[in-house]
Amino acid sequence: MKMITRLSLANMKYHKSKNILIGIAVFLTALLLFLVPTIGKNMIDGQFAVINEVYPRWHALYRGVDEETAAKLAAHHAFGMTGLRSDAGYMVHGEAEIALVFLDEPGLELYNITLASGKLPEQENEIVVSEGILRELGQSGETGDMISVPYQIYRNGGLDYREEREFVISGFLADGEEASETRAYTALVSKAFLEEEIPKDQRGYRFLFQLRDLEAATTDRLEEQILSVAEQFGLGEQNISVNNDYLSANYVDPAFAAGIVIIMLIIVAAGIITIYSIYYVSMGDRVQEYGRLKAIGATRRQIKQLVLREGFAVAGIAIPLGLLVGTVLSRMLFVGFIIGGSEDNLMLELLKEGRFASWYWWIYVLTAVVALGTVYISLRKPMRLAAKISEIEAIRYRNESAGKKKHRKGVRNVTISSLTGIYLAGDKKKSLMTICSMAATGIFLIVTATVLSCTTPRESADSSMYGQYVIMPLIEYNNKEHPEREWSSIQQNNPMTEELRKEIGQIDGVEYVISFSRINSFVEELGGSEGILGVPVECREELLKEITKGSVTYEELCTGNKVIADTDLLYWYPEIELGDRFHITLEDGDETKELEVEIAAFGDYSFGFTNYNYLLMAKEAVDSLGSHNLTYSYHIFAKEDYNEDVAGKLKELVTASELLQFATWQEEYEMWKSALGLTNGCCYAFLGVLGTICIMNMINTMINSVHVRKKEIGVLQAIGMSDRQLTKMLQLEGLFYTMGTLALSIGVGSLLSYPVFLLAKKNGMFGIRNYHYPTEAVVVLCVVLLVIQMVLAWLLGKSVKKEALIERIRFSE
Repeated sequence: MKMITRLSLANMKYHKSKNILIGIAVFLTALLLFLVPTIGKNMIDGQFAVINEVYPRWHALYRGVDEETAAKLAAHHAFGMTGLRSDAGYMVHGEAEIALVFLDEPGLELYNITLASGKLPEQENEIVVSEGILRELGQSGETGDMISVPYQIYRNGGLDYREEREFVISGFLADGEEASETRAYTALVSKAFLEEEIPKDQRGYRFLFQLRDLEAATTDRLEEQILSVAEQFGLGEQNISVNNDYLSANYVDPAFAAGIVIIMLIIVAAGIITIYSIYYVSMGDRVQEYGRLKAIGATRRQIKQLVLREGFAVAGIAIPLGLLVGTVLSRMLFVGFIIGGSEDNLMLELLKEGRFASWYWWIYVLTAVVALGTVYISLRKPMRLAAKISEIEAIRYRNESAGKKKHRKGVRNVTISSLTGIYLAGDKKKSLMTICSMAATGIFLIVTATVLSCTTPRESADSSMYGQYVIMPLIEYNNKEHPEREWSSIQQNNPMTEELRKEIGQIDGVEYVISFSRINSFVEELGGSEGILGVPVECREELLKEITKGSVTYEELCTGNKVIADTDLLYWYPEIELGDRFHITLEDGDETKELEVEIAAFGDYSFGFTNYNYLLMAKEAVDSLGSHNLTYSYHIFAKEDYNEDVAGKLKELVTASELLQFATWQEEYEMWKSALGLTNGCCYAFLGVLGTICIMNMINTMINSVHVRKKEIGVLQAIGMSDRQLTKMLQLEGLFYTMGTLALSIGVGSLLSYPVFLLAKKNGMFGIRNYHYPTEAVVVLCVVLLVIQMVLAWLLGKSVKKEALIERIRFSE
């Protein structure tokens, strides 16, 4: 066997050009096998490190737990650390939201909160605040100082009237950046304060806990245990909140493991198809060499070993090189993804501190094993081909199936096109193999690009915002201090007046304003409240266009006894069907009215359009159902997506009333841009490497085509073929592979992309709503393949001319 190894190494050097090409394909496959799981794991571990740094550490919490049940739960054998939280109320101060919360010491730890100074409150007049809270209150103080706090307490199912009392500062919390930006803070009060202010029968706790016996735990098993204990204590699923982010960050998530396996299988499949095709095309003309070895005594096993060891020798160089380059690239790409030009990034800081790993030994091992397995599978067919035929047949072999002599079909008029056709038709299997193997990668590229093209920040922002700006009433329920914010009160003195609408329309830069109405209702059949949205006639076409089941006219929706149900309502009430009739109690100010409506159709609408109202009528019908101003939102369409002057003037109008709130499309866009940028970057990097592997197949085929036909090309040039005609012939061959690949990739990929889009839309992936064909990706694919095949044909033509004509005619393998 030492001789076989030495011969394999000698063959690898002798067929250097072919093995370099094969090595590049193996290198790229290994690189992709390493980069995808490494960067994916980097991102997940980085996110999990951030989660562990700032997120709560409880596994789950149970809401609405009384003191007796909390004590029994704390003694349950399934729980380790447990804590209690209770929301007492809010401080009253302008636009800032300052929650008054009771947390015991274990609860504070489970929420991953550390006091900046001082201690938790114990007496009823002690409180923990932050510098931001004091700033909002317009006061100052240190630990032990007295401050005056206006507040409202949760009583009888809502916020009670305003009270004010003096508190002693027992400690300070640090202000987070997000809290300062949103002006949302939390102050901690004592249990004594909670018991003094809220009657026992109205006090409810959130029971926080971590589970025991976590060795080898999976997120699925933990969630099953959380639900099981809740059932034992009669707690419904609506009272359970699972900390999925923390569980995924610290325990094995089967979905993540399955995702890694699927991605690896895709890469392996692409690698096997490409590398096998390269070996199949490149090694066919070498069977004659193996035949000579067989004729002088080599066994079938030795021939197989010769092929295998030569392939493994190439892989032995290519795979470590892929791992080395991948090690450098993975760090660069990962850092590039997370910093985005900003040094003030928590994930980057944690990476620099070594709080999570950059590389993982098991990915190195996995990549090497899978890449070697890919090469081995790719070599099985060439190994069998070299070993199964007889010595005489092997010596005669000329890249043809054993025992089948093939004849090329002649033509009367020899042209460049006919010569190209004769060669391609002479080995249809090889031509088909090249096209199919390249197309397999191209199909996957088109399907993936389709999903990415449907997840643009603009589309997602358009889905969550209807118009460039939206003005709505500031609605609150069960707040005794602000009864004017109840919708029943707002509609009696609604700031959304026609005068305001006209004033908005007169702002320079605003094109038009669309007004929606809304009325509250209690639906007997659903056992709950649901808003009925009044859609104006300006949106008639969009309202009817999005109907997915059933049919109704806008005129029928104006009658007030027919509605369209948003398909999102089916998530909560899957039993609803077309034709169902709802008995509805309408809230008309302080009065109620009875109404019966029929579900005439189902429609699929964006959240920006419905503002989370799942029953839709014509605006004319909704306005007629109430005796007050039911205007619910102004959707403002402007000449630009965002204009600072327009936004400023709109904000001035909003701040003139305490009952209005304002949102912009630009805010939604920036949020989605941040969320989707990283995902798209990772996916396109993946597709780029995968596409490079695909292109290597065509390069190999064309190089091999010229290599095995040196003598034939030499004869053709000897009888008059010019260098220009030779280049044209090679370009036509490359064009055949390119067009065949593009036809299959674009054709099959386009057919598959729409069902994949529907599946992604159904599952709510990335907020996808609208189908967009990946035109840019298709154009790039076409241009890249066409340019490469033209450049390759030119380079091959030049390489052929470097060798003397007489040497090419004498060429023999």
